[in-house]
Amino acid sequence: MTYHVLHSITRELRILTPAEVLDMDTDAAGRIVVHAADGEFYYLLADESLIA
Repeated sequence: MTYHVLHSITRELRILTPAEVLDMDTDAAGRIVVHAADGEFYYLLADESLIA
């Protein structure tokens, strides 16, 4: 599985693997926030099940 995410500050698009994802949660706006192994936070755009 891969996760297409958008960096929470720079808006850079990245693709993360499950090994790079430490945790997922939702914020007050209902967005899924991904805490990655690189210490950064991202917003989930789609996972592999949506784009395959």
